[in-house]
Amino acid sequence: MFYQDLIDLNISVNTEEQLFDLIGSRTINSAYANLGYISNLEKRELSYPTGLKFPQISLALPHVDPQYVNKPFIYIARTNKALKVKQMGDSLEMQSSNFLFLGLKNGEKQPELLSQIISAFQDGHFVDKFKSTETASDMLKLLEVKFKEL
Repeated sequence: MFYQDLIDLNISVNTEEQLFDLIGSRTINSAYANLGYISNLEKRELSYPTGLKFPQISLALPHVDPQYVNKPFIYIARTNKALKVKQMGDSLEMQSSNFLFLGLKNGEKQPELLSQIISAFQDGHFVDKFKSTETASDMLKLLEVKFKEL
């Protein structure tokens, strides 16, 4: 589910909407997602915000309904500056520069995947490595080791 071409650790955008457009265009152009992907990202994020705060990092897990995904993926995106996002559960505003776009074909696997991601980002050692990783190839290696069962 992790692919080197779906890791970008140096994104320059000003808003969450610009990020959704950029990642959406990339996933559609590379055939991981289909045309409704961007609008469904925006719609779901309004109804079900995905921002999470951990002691050492904040991140968001935007995702779509399975019919907008052609091939399962997780797109790792890091922005150059923190963006305003809404927190999962209470919709309070927060900031994040780390995004994991979840493209799942099987919605039943989503709770298990979310649990694994939450567990990983509660691990301070993993978070330190995640935050200090600067290349797509190194990030791919880190994630493949941490999430080998995906």
